[in-house]
Amino acid sequence: MDAVTRIQQIGMPRRNNELWTFFPVAKIPNVLNADGDCRHHASLVAGSANAPRNDKQESLDFSKENDFAALLPLAKNARTMVRTIPEGANEMAMLKCNDDFGHTVLDIGKGAHVSLEILDNKVQHEIVAERFDISVGEGADVEIFFANPASALPLRFRHFRITQAANSMVRFSNILTDSGIGRISMDCDLNGEGATFDYRSLSILDNTASMHQRLTIRHNAPNTVSTQLARNLLSGSAYASYDGMVIVGEKCTKVNSGQLVNTILLSEDASVSVKPVLKIYHDDVECTHGNTVGELDAEQMFYLVSRGIPKETAKKMLMKAFAQETFLPLPETPAKKRLLQTLSV
Repeated sequence: MDAVTRIQQIGMPRRNNELWTFFPVAKIPNVLNADGDCRHHASLVAGSANAPRNDKQESLDFSKENDFAALLPLAKNARTMVRTIPEGANEMAMLKCNDDFGHTVLDIGKGAHVSLEILDNKVQHEIVAERFDISVGEGADVEIFFANPASALPLRFRHFRITQAANSMVRFSNILTDSGIGRISMDCDLNGEGATFDYRSLSILDNTASMHQRLTIRHNAPNTVSTQLARNLLSGSAYASYDGMVIVGEKCTKVNSGQLVNTILLSEDASVSVKPVLKIYHDDVECTHGNTVGELDAEQMFYLVSRGIPKETAKKMLMKAFAQETFLPLPETPAKKRLLQTLSV
């Protein structure tokens, strides 16, 4: 089944779909024409809808895919970039989509060490959608990150499909500062014993920015670990949402999973929505989730101001500390350097 057919089946996103609970679905242009087809709907990006499909697109089966954002790039005939990273390789790379719709397929070999930075497409159009299919081999160590300058792009989707073999490590980190509407969605399958997935995200939003994250992490093997840490600094009438689901399989003992969302509201009109979901089918696990929402710490502010620090400077110091703490536990790699450098500006 191809992506177009699957979109026809599931239809456009609706608020009653749990994948889109918090997202302003009315802002998504209707890519289906009157006949329920998107094959000939070319108004989103001139010229892209007639691009030929490639073999990799045709080989994918979307019969069980329910996320519109994961289907959209291929339904709009995104060019697929396929890359295989050999076993034991040490590679650093930057990935950048040259069109509004992009599809990247990465096959990372056993024991490889890989650092991948994702850059934004600077072209301003009505909507941008990217899909990344990443297979991580046994014992591989992979970091994926992005911290791009703020963009006024009206609507951006990024979907990641990550599968991990035994004893692999994936660290996924991002800083989100766009002023439009964005959504990061992810399906991560920990398929081998000893696999670890670490997710860290910081949203710094102002005005009417709206950023949404939707993660599904499946522990399909015993002795696997997943960590989710999301932090938000929200001002103006900005809105952020975090929807994280963890699924632990029946025979998956000794699983450790944690999810924590921390939000600081810097204005009365800023808001956040959080929905943690745990589906656990074995009792020998340790799974936690937490959520905090508040203002900047009044005692810390008082302490800094009482030491002669101007109030606005003290406020910026506390915000910076809150932001940097998101990434301090990361190892000393290009990702950590880039993320902290972004926050030091």
